[in-house]
Amino acid sequence: MSSYTKRQWELTVDEKILIEATNGRQFKCTFEILHDFGGSTSYADIAIYNLKAETANKVNLKGKSMSFRAGYEDSIDTIFSGTIKNVLYERQGPTTITRLICRGGKLVENQNQINETAGKDVRVTELIRACVTAIGYPIVMDDSQFADIEPYTYGYHLSGDPRTYLEKLSKAHRFNYVIENDRMIVLREGYTRRGDTHIVSQFTGMEGIPEITEIGVDVTVRLNPKIRIGGKFRIESKLATFNFSNLYFVDVPESAGQGDHKIFKLTYSGDTKGDAWSTKITGYRELTPST
Repeated sequence: MSSYTKRQWELTVDEKILIEATNGRQFKCTFEILHDFGGSTSYADIAIYNLKAETANKVNLKGKSMSFRAGYEDSIDTIFSGTIKNVLYERQGPTTITRLICRGGKLVENQNQINETAGKDVRVTELIRACVTAIGYPIVMDDSQFADIEPYTYGYHLSGDPRTYLEKLSKAHRFNYVIENDRMIVLREGYTRRGDTHIVSQFTGMEGIPEITEIGVDVTVRLNPKIRIGGKFRIESKLATFNFSNLYFVDVPESAGQGDHKIFKLTYSGDTKGDAWSTKITGYRELTPST
């Protein structure tokens, strides 16, 4: 269990450490990072305060690959990898701010194309891999999650934008995908990534109380880089708030918020000289078997 002391963060640009991991309160940095299965990529807005101009200019930040690590002294890890899309220079009084607007993965100016014909009895996992490879990412996928899907008897022709084909396949075979730290995570609905179930309670860093909704649950914990999108978590709390469309006409089941939930969205928020240093988890309760 993490001790939740001595915040740590580190910024790497173009595979070189720009700001080395250090006690977070010695250098002001704020960030908002989003990983969401509702979109195909992830985003980061990182603001560094009073960064020397020669440091920023020396590395020519825009367009460079980057990674951001955060956590605590005994639990720091990567929470975002991607490319710096824009660099904004701002000022608040005497304070200068360098904002890095980043997207997950590599930015491709020219759309990649695919032109492959898969033979008869091709499986959907082979098509998914072909699309993701054409887009330009390594893939994390458990083929056994798709074992019940019949192969394409007459084969399948892929010609054009691989992103378009990947989206069509995701709708036809009910799976989600998102870029996480330079990898494409593919996960079928009703399944979770392999690994331990994260227990969320007042003893494991939960902040406030969970919010139960009609489709799942939102809960905030101390920043934890080990929590990954597509994983499982379970809330252990006697208290909760409820956010339903109309409580006067909706029966709230006693089991609401209980059991395992699939992590569908992660939002990391941090302010090295403020209170924010957290991970907000949005989870859905799925009834089909998980692996």
